[in-house]
Parts: sequence; structure tokens; C-alpha cells
Amino acid sequence: MIQELSKKFKLVMFDNREAGRTDVSDRRYTIKLFADDTAGFMDALRISRSHVIGFSMGGMIAQELVLNHPEKVEKLVLCSTYCGGTKAVPPSEEITEMLLADRSAFSPQEIARMTIPLLFTEDFIKKNPDLVELSVQQILRAPISNEAFMRQLNAIMEFDTHVGYLRLGRPL
Repeated sequence: MIQELSKKFKLVMFDNREAGRTDVSDRRYTIKLFADDTAGFMDALRISRSHVIGFSMGGMIAQELVLNHPEKVEKLVLCSTYCGGTKAVPPSEEITEMLLADRSAFSPQEIARMTIPLLFTEDFIKKNPDLVELSVQQILRAPISNEAFMRQLNAIMEFDTHVGYLRLGRPL
């Protein structure tokens, strides 16, 4: 997707706190915090308005960005994400167990491989082994610590844009 989009758009991608090679923060993580970081990052780059694509947790961040900084979002594309809260379809028990598993006993390689079923369907994994392996290698370039993963997971579990949507007085 990145390669195709880069043919028509200038892409700017970045990591959230404690992901990739970013610094550790002592703040409690929330999806709103990450959205405010995104708005600040856009300001620092002098990007006043942009097309925003959010995948997974990035989709949650994109929702908070458009709710709290609507002037910064020209178009919004959400992929493999949800609204959180009581209006969300909860993940399956299997996915929940994968997310909550104690990752401290696993190597970065094992964690990267455990992540793949969270990112792709079983059919996609079978049909696209090269792309799956590329994804594993990208995860391994800058693995996230277990502590950071849990802090981000807590932010996801507390996330609820339905409440924000109601706060703005918009109809459902």
C-alpha cells in the first residue's frame, strides 16, 4: 500500500511514543495523547491539512485527530480499526488472548511472528508469504518493548470515539 500511495502522494509516517526508535515517556498513554502528538508533529512539519490514513491503532488515532483537530484533516481513511467503547464489536476471544499474553518470555522474532495473525487474515498469510516475511522484518527493525506494548494496549482498551462523537453533538 505504501509503495502505491507514494506514486501519487507525499507520505509522512512516524512512530508513536515508545514505538520504533522513539523515546520512552512517563505519561499515561491515551489515544487522544497520540492524536495530539500527531497534530503537533504536523505543526512542526508545517503541514496545515492532510489526507490521513490510519491502520489499526493508527485508525483510532486518526479518529481522535479528526474529532479534536478537524481543521487538519482533508480526507480520512480508516483501515482495520474500530470506535472502541460499548458501540464497538469486541475482538474474538482468541485475539484478546493473543493481545493479553505475557510476551516477556518470547524473543523479538517470536513476538513478530505472533503479531502477524493480528495484522492479516489467515488466507492473506497463506497467499502472500513474501509480504508476511517483509512485515516480520519490519517489526524486527525496531521491536517494541513489552512494557510499551502494554501501555499502548491500555490506551486502546480505554479508547472510545463514540463518546467524543456524542460530545460534539453530532447525530449517530
